[in-house]
Amino acid sequence: MRVLTVLLLSLLTFPAVSAAQADEPRGSVAGMLGGGKTWDDEGGLGNGIAAGGRLEWRLFGTTSIEAALDVLAHERSGGFFESDGHSTIVSASLLHRFGRATVQPYVLGGVHLIHHSGSTRFDDMAVADLQSTDPGIHFGGGVTARINDHLEIGPEARFFIIRAGNDSDPAWAQWIGVRVGFRF
Repeated sequence: MRVLTVLLLSLLTFPAVSAAQADEPRGSVAGMLGGGKTWDDEGGLGNGIAAGGRLEWRLFGTTSIEAALDVLAHERSGGFFESDGHSTIVSASLLHRFGRATVQPYVLGGVHLIHHSGSTRFDDMAVADLQSTDPGIHFGGGVTARINDHLEIGPEARFFIIRAGNDSDPAWAQWIGVRVGFRF
């Protein structure tokens, strides 16, 4: 009898849940622009511009899966250690938005692959050209504010922990920026 009651209640509430989700967008496409910093295992490699694009697809409720492509540049000049380069980051994240209001905070976490290309110089010694591709995990969050039915904007921050293959490869990166998205 309990099983039958639960089944009937589930069938009665299913159309209401489906209708509520039908009003929510299936996903979004977004761009980000900001600034960030990159570190190796001994210190900062420098600061620079961060830019990227994302494609988000709702799995269920307010939880989505996101694919992103970001570029983070870095430069450190003056002093004994100088560094210049950029990292290209391909990532997949699980993203959860809190609530269905006009302003939605969210958190995310996932895995990434980072290709780093750059050069370093220490105390006027020869320049070392570096290239590496390393995996890692990341986490972050932000807040989106809907401007209308489709346009949203808000701050976003991401933090990358990288399994550096070599001593001078990036081991940590972070950025904060403004995300502008189009929900469909």
